Amino acid sequence: MFGHAKTPSDNRPMTPRTALSVDRTGRHGVYASAALLCALLGLALECLVVNFGYGGNWTALFCTGSKFPVPPALATERIHVFPNSIGYDGQMYHYVAHDPLVRTDIRRYMDNARARYRRILLPAVAFLLAVGQQARIDSAYIGANLLFLFLGGWWLSRYLDSLSLDPRLAVLFVLSPAALISLDRLTVDLAFTSLCIGFALYVRLKQDANAYAVLALACLCRETGFVLAAAACLALSVERRFRKAAAFATAMIPAAAWYLYVNLRTLDDSNMTFRQLVPFKGIFETLLDPITYPFSGTVDAGLRWLDRWALLGFVLAVLLGVWLARRNGFGQMEAAMMLWSIIGLCLPRSFWEDCYSGARVFTPLLIYVMLRGAPLGRWRVMAPLLMVLPRVALQVLAPLLAAFGLPARP
Repeated sequence: MFGHAKTPSDNRPMTPRTALSVDRTGRHGVYASAALLCALLGLALECLVVNFGYGGNWTALFCTGSKFPVPPALATERIHVFPNSIGYDGQMYHYVAHDPLVRTDIRRYMDNARARYRRILLPAVAFLLAVGQQARIDSAYIGANLLFLFLGGWWLSRYLDSLSLDPRLAVLFVLSPAALISLDRLTVDLAFTSLCIGFALYVRLKQDANAYAVLALACLCRETGFVLAAAACLALSVERRFRKAAAFATAMIPAAAWYLYVNLRTLDDSNMTFRQLVPFKGIFETLLDPITYPFSGTVDAGLRWLDRWALLGFVLAVLLGVWLARRNGFGQMEAAMMLWSIIGLCLPRSFWEDCYSGARVFTPLLIYVMLRGAPLGRWRVMAPLLMVLPRVALQVLAPLLAAFGLPARP
């Protein structure tokens, strides 16, 4: 996929000759076409799943479960509700999009309103696209998700081109775990992953203002954006660029202010404690005894081994991240890989036993490993993503495989 292009590390000064490969001109048509095709493929996948799996009801993508009552204010939406299910995260962000400023009692119908409202970016974009009209929120939310798929493809195509690689390969961004899962269940992880790619691009091009703006949006998208900001400040501090590190630290202020606003209007229903964060414990427990599935012995065993394989993909990404940090130096992307890895290694079993959780949250790590390893011409940097992808793809396609005995939402 990446070939053998050789490009100097982002941490080393570029000569005029190498700078030409970083900032190409006259290629916007290629970038736009790759990004548009990426978004159209995502839309096509959603159309297949919705029409063949859920009878054309697009609200099924929010994955609303019967164990959480639908807010009375949305009773007229004909929301597809999955029986005997707690649903998935998308249903909560759907509710946030209908009331982004926490002005109604819709928060009472969420599992953890404070955590959901903190991840405001995607629901807020949906609200703005709908111009605040409640009847248009659902379609605007789906459109906002596809917009971030387009942006991720755009930024990725530019990054690949800066490595003298074919920018059209950015179409494959639609196959990344965060993209597939967010298309299937409308979580915020596609938006966050796209912003991480945008940040990496602007750091590489040394466009500090753009990098700063994307970093601020990433913090508003989900909590791991603060990790990205901390990584950027840490790497700059190691390089003794303290003034720039301090400037980048202020990118967290908008999100911090929003968190304060949310804290004043919501209760903390989270059951996560620091005692649960034990290094390697959750990973080892999941590898030794993955979650069981209500299928025949052969199918259950196959799914359990795919779960193990995907988890080992994350572990391999951690190891490759360490290798790349030693090889390339401690740049901003390397620092982000290290901090994300440390967090992932400490997460409990309850996080890893869900085949979607680790895959979508740590897709930025998988992509950073590939982007930073690409100039070395090593195919092994693709291995973590290829190990994670089969289990995710199988879950996404489950509604289309229902005729073979697999339920739409295991």
